Amino acid sequence: MSDILFRGGRAFLAADAFAEAVLVRDGRIAATGPEADLVRRAAPGHETVDLGGGLLIPGITDAHIHPVQAGLERAGCDLSEVYGLPEYLERIISYAEANTAREWIDGGGWDMAAFPGGLPHRSQLDFLDRPAYLLQRDHHAAWVNTLALRRAGITRETPDPPDGRIERDPDGTPGGV
Repeated sequence: MSDILFRGGRAFLAADAFAEAVLVRDGRIAATGPEADLVRRAAPGHETVDLGGGLLIPGITDAHIHPVQAGLERAGCDLSEVYGLPEYLERIISYAEANTAREWIDGGGWDMAAFPGGLPHRSQLDFLDRPAYLLQRDHHAAWVNTLALRRAGITRETPDPPDGRIERDPDGTPGGV
């Protein structure tokens, strides 16, 4: 595989950081910087891509977003600006106390990495006097309490949904994710 030199535009590196050129060697970025320097470093016979004054940016490999869900999350019990079980519980308690008329505690923004093994458990929310439904920050999982599981009719016998999974305790009881 030969070198590829991207030149004739700007390459985005980071916030407020751009390069004049990018040298790719064997499918990996080998160097960024002034075009003249990278021309000297490129292998003989390298390919040149003229950016035509345009902008070279890193590939976006996952461009989907959940704007409606994110808005609802921020309008409810917003956990996106805190991290860790003690902080999550503090925020949940504050939200519950400030929103006594709400039938559910809903919102989200928690991070799997904040929990041992990556998963919270329903028992951590069972102190609440009403159902809780809190979406994980990527909106692909939810943390619920026992009241929410009961309200939804999810039991030991409930099968996993298509292309999904109900996390379970060793005895098969839904664990709350």
